[in-house]
Amino acid sequence: MQTPFKLLLAGLFALLVAAVVSLINGRPTAVFSAQTDDPPDRVTQAAFTAAGCGGCHVIPGIPNAVGQVGPDLTNIGSDAANRVAGQDAEAYIRESVLNPNAFIAPVCPAGECPSDVMPPNMADRLSASEFDYIVAHLLTLQGEGVTSPPPYELTPIEITRPSEASLTPFAEPPKTYEDAQVLLGKYLFFDPRLSGDSSVSCATCHQPDKAYADGLALSEGYTSMGYFRNTPTLYNTVYNEGYLYWDGRLDALDMPTTVRDHLTEAHFMNSDGRLLVERLKQVPEYVQLFQDAYGKNPSFGGVLNAITAYVHSLNSAATPYDLYLAGEQDALSTEALAGLELFQANCAACHSGPTFSDGAFYVSGVPENGDIWADPMRHITFRHFMRQLGVPNYRNLAADVGLYDVTKEAADWGAFRTAPLREAAHTAPYMHNGVLGTLAEVVDFYNDSLALNLTAAEKAQLLAFLNSLSSPELPAVEATDQPTYQLRTLGDNQ
Repeated sequence: MQTPFKLLLAGLFALLVAAVVSLINGRPTAVFSAQTDDPPDRVTQAAFTAAGCGGCHVIPGIPNAVGQVGPDLTNIGSDAANRVAGQDAEAYIRESVLNPNAFIAPVCPAGECPSDVMPPNMADRLSASEFDYIVAHLLTLQGEGVTSPPPYELTPIEITRPSEASLTPFAEPPKTYEDAQVLLGKYLFFDPRLSGDSSVSCATCHQPDKAYADGLALSEGYTSMGYFRNTPTLYNTVYNEGYLYWDGRLDALDMPTTVRDHLTEAHFMNSDGRLLVERLKQVPEYVQLFQDAYGKNPSFGGVLNAITAYVHSLNSAATPYDLYLAGEQDALSTEALAGLELFQANCAACHSGPTFSDGAFYVSGVPENGDIWADPMRHITFRHFMRQLGVPNYRNLAADVGLYDVTKEAADWGAFRTAPLREAAHTAPYMHNGVLGTLAEVVDFYNDSLALNLTAAEKAQLLAFLNSLSSPELPAVEATDQPTYQLRTLGDNQ
């Protein structure tokens, strides 16, 4: 037999569960255990919150009222009239709130309803008006117009694999994934619940209409936290054979680690992997998507692998230059053809391979972006980042050290990875710190720094060829409505 102390603990635990549900949801209100067409106003909801009723009872229309300790109150407005002889429904409800042991309801979720669980001091905890609001709402619960949450049906979202329609050298990516894995990754990529406070998603900084970059010189990190480098495009990541990030601090073959860092670092998405998984387990669609993709329930490793699968599916479609290589001689203009010769003579040594990047690191002498040092938050992020990587004298740095933050070799000071050129026309501004606003400025910069001595006409030709390395327009990518939470039954281990 349970003691009053154990039952009190059970009641407190139910209240804690309701609080955790609210936390997992990441929003001020959680799902209803049941829904009504005309939910009560905020004053009534506030009265139930003050009383703590939802921690032990299912109460239609009241947010978070999903308790599994006390009786389900879905039909209390009608049942109350038949509980005690001589008492109408209103009198019974008032008596039950003020003197909960006067009558013990016959059925609770766990079986027989216990006594001495509901606090007997509601008269002290509630004002007269709050008490009246609670009674008035409970009287309306006649079991009519109350419905369970609608069944969850997964609405498929389109998965495109541009590489399938592309020409050499993008005809066959080195890695492919099951459609179910890519689909799961796409849902996750656009879901803000992967961030600590459900405010940002991967797509916040990697926006499809901006070639999976963000169009900013310096990326915006987690809420109110500015970053100090430019957001690179995610297109064609599967073809990287070297390193990721401007400073190459992660092996391109270890994309799940890159995803992990972006989810968990405080200045990116500030998420706890354990909480993230618990959030996903509250979404029936995600449970099904994980089963389809990996044959198991949501896990943090599964999240990392699925997002990797989606990112690796983001491959460029055929560009005018690809069409030219495939035999369409008129795919490149006369000006772009002249630019191709200039490119091969002056740029192709570094901008080579399928993405037009050799993956190597060079000190190009790009000027510093003064916005980093003018913005205190960006400055703090910069110093914290350098400190984490063990950069000596990080407090006194006034420039981005590039590859040096990884190798600590003097020769690597200020060296950055060669930027890929596919889709470059859609990813302005440029360089590691976004200091160059247009491709024309990039051409001018290298013309001066490398002493190429190009004429104005030649610079225009080179620019025409660079534009031919990008798709005429980016494919539309629709972000889907994210699946919603549904409280899982206590004890469900899935």
